[in-house]
Parts: sequence; C-alpha cells; structure tokens
Amino acid sequence: MDGLLIAYCSLASIGLLVCLLTLIQTWEHRRYHSKRLAATDEPFAHPPVMLFVPCKGVDLDFENNLQSLFTQEYANYQLCFIAESIHDPAVAVIERFQKQFPAVPCRIEIAGLANDCGQKVHNLIVATTNIPDNIQVLAFADSDACPGPLWLARMVRRTTNSRTGVVTGYRWFVPVRPTWSNHIVAAMNNQLAGNLGLRLFNLVWGGSWAMRKEVFERLNFPHAWQGCLNDDLLVTQAVRKAGLKVVYEPHCLVASSVDFGFPAMLEFARRQYFQVRIYTPRWWWLGLAAAGLVNVMYLGSAILAVAWAITGGPFLVPLVCGAIYYACSTVRTALRQRTMRPFLQIAPATFREVTRFERFAAPLTALFQLVAVVSSAGGRRIVWRGIRYYVAGPHETRIEFRPEQQINDRANAA
Repeated sequence: MDGLLIAYCSLASIGLLVCLLTLIQTWEHRRYHSKRLAATDEPFAHPPVMLFVPCKGVDLDFENNLQSLFTQEYANYQLCFIAESIHDPAVAVIERFQKQFPAVPCRIEIAGLANDCGQKVHNLIVATTNIPDNIQVLAFADSDACPGPLWLARMVRRTTNSRTGVVTGYRWFVPVRPTWSNHIVAAMNNQLAGNLGLRLFNLVWGGSWAMRKEVFERLNFPHAWQGCLNDDLLVTQAVRKAGLKVVYEPHCLVASSVDFGFPAMLEFARRQYFQVRIYTPRWWWLGLAAAGLVNVMYLGSAILAVAWAITGGPFLVPLVCGAIYYACSTVRTALRQRTMRPFLQIAPATFREVTRFERFAAPLTALFQLVAVVSSAGGRRIVWRGIRYYVAGPHETRIEFRPEQQINDRANAA
C-alpha cells in the first residue's frame, strides 16, 4: 500500500499543480477575450475576399448555415462552394440560395473525386489552384458551421498585421437533442475551445480561418496539401515554420449543430485525435498525458477512496485530493464558459443545458476523452463522410472504399 500511496500522491500532486496552472491560463484567456470584446469595430478598407466552403451532403441546419454565409456584412467578398459531384444534394440547395441572393457573387466548383488525399483536401486544392488576381484574402468555412454576420469582417481585419500568418476561429457544438452522447461530444469539444486565446496553444480550425493570399502562396499552398487527409493542422505547421503568428479571434467562434449516437460520437472523437497523431504527434502525446492525468484524479481517486475505505487504508487522501481537483476544475469550467458566452449566438436555454452538463459530468467526459485518445493510438484507417482512408503518413493517403453513388458518378463521368 505504501508504494501505491506514494505513486498516487505523486500523480495527484502533478494533477493539482496542472489544474492550478490551467486555472491561471483560463484567467489569462479571460483577459484576452475581454480585450477582444472591448475592441471597437472601426471602419477599415475591405480587401477583396474569396470565401471557400467545401460541401458534402446536406448537414444539420444546412440552410441556416448557407443563409449566414450569404448575408455576411462585408462589402467585397465572393463565395466558392466546392462539391465532389454535381449530383451532391448540397448543390441543389446552394443553387437555390444563389437565386435568392443574386447580389452576392457565388460559384459552385465541381472538384471530382479524390485519388490520393482526403476528399475535403482535394476540393480545396482544386478550388484554390487558380485564384483570381484581384483577390487579396482567402477565407474558409465548413458547411456545418453557422457564423455570425460580422464573422468575415472581424476575421479579415486581423489578417492585415504583417506578422500574422493566419487568423482562426473555432466551433461550439450545439446539440440538436439533449442526449448523453451529444452532451459528451459537446463538452469534449468546448473544453478544447477554451484552450484558444494566447499564441502558445492556438491551432487552426478548418471551419473558420483566413489568410492573406500572398502568405498562402508563400507557404506553397495548395501544393503543400498534396497527399494529405487533413487541411488545418498542415496550415498551422506551415505558418509556425515560417515564423508567423496563429491568431485566434473569439468573434469567429461559430455554432455547429450536432446529433450523434454513441458509436458515431466515438468515431468522431477518434478521428479528431487520429489526425492529431498523424500530423502533430507531440500534441497527441500531450493529449494522452492530460487525459490520463485527469482520469487519475477523477476515476483513480474514487476507486482508491472506496477501496481504502473498505480495507482500512488512508481513504481520506484520495477523497480530499479528488474533491479539491473537482472543485478547481468546476471553477475553471465556469470561468471559461462565462468568458466565451458573449461571443456565442445561441439560445440561452441551450447554452445553460450544455454548460450545466459540462460542469457536473466532468468525470464522465474525461473518461470518454481518454477512450477517444487511446482508440486513436493504433491503426492507419479512418472513415470520414462515408469514405474509408488508409493514412500511411502525413502526405500518404489512400482511399480504400467509397459509397456506391460516388463510384457510379465517376463511371458516368467517364
């Protein structure tokens, strides 16, 4: 028991120290967010922007998402939707919005099927290969994101600094139904959103980012995406390698509706960490260590407290350490939620529902987070939007399976 007690006390000391440091980090992020919230929207020259939106199928709230993209309060932008096939259901919906908003320049790019990279990456490569000369800024959004009306203007404004390589937002998951799986995936995602703010932990999220065209070309995009499954982590690496900043703009935090069953939720979570393992392995190891430590503090403390209470051991040690950790984590979570709330355009009832679960079910969320990280540790295969990929390396992607409709589209095109 002495050895187990020493091991637990050592890990608990590290866990409590990390919890304190992350609480300090959350406070610093609050200061950063407050500064961004107080920033005035002074008029600025709107450089010409091309906004790229890869699409595959009709996402949840797809029409609301399109509405938000067509109604951006920005004087000089054009939309480019990219689909793999003219038969994609999203195309008909987009064409209807083109007619509804004729004043917004918009085109639909048919990229065809990918051969040796992710379908989304292939779409982006095709669409960004020949950018019009007058375009000065490239912006990117996902079709399952619903940005606010000033999203584009606030993001583009921050690209004007010469030291800025890329400006990114992030997503806040909004459960369609109040199920356990939806709340768990929302809690996991929203915790990651809370790490963004100061420069150290900023990663580009592919559903909300912008970059000056000259930087995009200097970093050798779209060629740098060749053979890749992932788009945004490659952008993060390229920007940092060039000595430029990855800037997070809280005003570009976007709502994204989700509706997962447990299998789909676990597949989604594994896919996120799988890509991190392939493209930024150091971040994956950090995620594994963090998830393991959190579970020591939650699950490990509970098991030891019960076991030692039964056997007459020092059960108060894990009981007190676990309680302190939970209390500190709850304070941190509440602080993060209050920090991010002003930047979210979602119903108050929905926000309260998600945040309440996140606070009180933190041990359960932490357990699923660990399962997701561990499940991504092995294997090279992943399924994304119905396509099964084999990823041999960062620039070595092979497609092993496609839905039958995609195969038929290719045959018809030939």
